[in-house]
Amino acid sequence: MTLDCYLHDNESMVKEVTAFAANPQREISAFVSQEARGRVEVPRGYTRILYILEGAARVEIDGDTADYQAGHLFLTNARTKIAYEEQEQTAVISFYFKDSYFTDSLLTQFAEEQQLYRFFVEAISEEFRHTSRYMIFHFAQMTDVHVYSLLLLKQVVKMYYFNNKVTKAAFVLLIVEISQGADQALVKKDRYVANDQLIEEVLAYIDTMIRTIKLEETAEYFHFHPNYLSALLKEKTGQTFTEIVLHKRIQLAKKNLLQTNLSVQEIVEHLGYKDKAFFYKKFKQAVGTTPRAYRMQYKEEK
Repeated sequence: MTLDCYLHDNESMVKEVTAFAANPQREISAFVSQEARGRVEVPRGYTRILYILEGAARVEIDGDTADYQAGHLFLTNARTKIAYEEQEQTAVISFYFKDSYFTDSLLTQFAEEQQLYRFFVEAISEEFRHTSRYMIFHFAQMTDVHVYSLLLLKQVVKMYYFNNKVTKAAFVLLIVEISQGADQALVKKDRYVANDQLIEEVLAYIDTMIRTIKLEETAEYFHFHPNYLSALLKEKTGQTFTEIVLHKRIQLAKKNLLQTNLSVQEIVEHLGYKDKAFFYKKFKQAVGTTPRAYRMQYKEEK
């Protein structure tokens, strides 16, 4: 039993992917473009894995173009725009996945591979339907990633592109193998930062710059408008930027009052306040007593 999976130009790629889209029984497809003529557009609307099997190609991904060699692997969601031009003696494997392919039972098989598990979960979620997400890896040729890419290709073609348990097993093997070397092999990823991760980074930045922190400068550092960053912080933490900074300064003041011999004036200045009376007022509102009384109470309790 044979089935031709080789393509040689953009027209044949479009034709095959159109046929894949029109067949409700097909959830996964795989093709090899070999010494393709001209530019090959990789149709959007599917989660895709591209692997340069041999040779080299100039790849454009979301407007950024660079040269990639055998061993480079591209993992993209349905939104990412990707196209390539092959050089001589080049072959590129393309895998296409419909959302229905990623069942809960399949995803749980590599749930421990957190980075890639999260990628595939997000790839089929409505939240990221309009957000491009991709990761680019480079693996040495003849690693298991190379072997498992060929294994998955063979299985998909053998089954006439229809899904079965062995095909899913081959997919899981490939994903786990990619995950094992992901930290060392990752060469580029999209610029998207998840809101939860962004908030963690903003809070860490506030800790670092607590003495001189300002909303405008923080927003500029993270490339956001101040109003957007302030609204995002309020949504995710329940506190405004000002409230977060004040809380962190009070916590730091309490620590310094109990663990150092710095005067209250020195502590207030260290926190970036020029108006001692203002900080005293905010401290008493939050803690229920003045800084000096807080320190004395701690000493008496000891």
